[in-house]
Amino acid sequence: MSRIVVIGGHGRTGIEIVKQLVAAGDSVVATIRNPKHMADLVKAGAETFVLDLEKSTGPEFSVAMAGADAVVFAAGFGTGESSALDRSGTVKTLRAAERAGVRRYVTISSIGASTGMRLSGDWDTAEMRDYYKQKRAANAHVRSSGLDWTIVEPGELTDAKGTGKVSLSEAAIEESSISRTDVAAVVVAVLAAPKTIGRTFQLVAGKTPIAKAIADTVSKPAAKPAPDPKAPAKKAAAKAPAKEVPAKKAPAKKAAAKKAKAKG
Repeated sequence: MSRIVVIGGHGRTGIEIVKQLVAAGDSVVATIRNPKHMADLVKAGAETFVLDLEKSTGPEFSVAMAGADAVVFAAGFGTGESSALDRSGTVKTLRAAERAGVRRYVTISSIGASTGMRLSGDWDTAEMRDYYKQKRAANAHVRSSGLDWTIVEPGELTDAKGTGKVSLSEAAIEESSISRTDVAAVVVAVLAAPKTIGRTFQLVAGKTPIAKAIADTVSKPAAKPAPDPKAPAKKAAAKAPAKEVPAKKAPAKKAAAKKAKAKG
């Protein structure tokens, strides 16, 4: 049995992770920012700490992480909330984990954040550009932390029933949706799979059972994250131009709705 800390334990994805970890026999600590949500987490079988990623201190998070085997960052910030909290909250919890002596750190990001996905159409707004900027910055901090990290980048999150089957890749894949239940199942699975350390996964609904999808992906050489598409190009000459990742086509829904669905 492992002791796992879930940051954002009452978010719609976070609470699903909590429930699945408890069902697997793990001891779970959930951080929440609203005391009114404590009863839900206690009912789910988790120990709870009331901590706010913006207002609580790093040492306070370290107390919650004492004796833990792993930390899962599942916090999300929706429309009207600053995307900068993705970056600052990640940095705060990374440092807290280091201070508490916790080596394993799994974080949920957003599809395309590590593959150079370009935004276009209704997606290409100041809000969404900042959203992805903060996601990429958070991921960079995770990779440079020295911890045993894994980054999971799911597509649009839904409340549909989980199927236990996904499409998983370190390379760019077509943006699609996935249920929170299946995202949680992938997080639980990677926590138990040491070969996922140092890997970043693109994740959408698919036809491959989760265990096989993970095993197939980690059997291949680890992929390097793509550079930020907005970053200035290096002046060093190259023999051939890098292959450009296709621009993200605008969906029918507005970008704000996408960010809201990514929350929790």
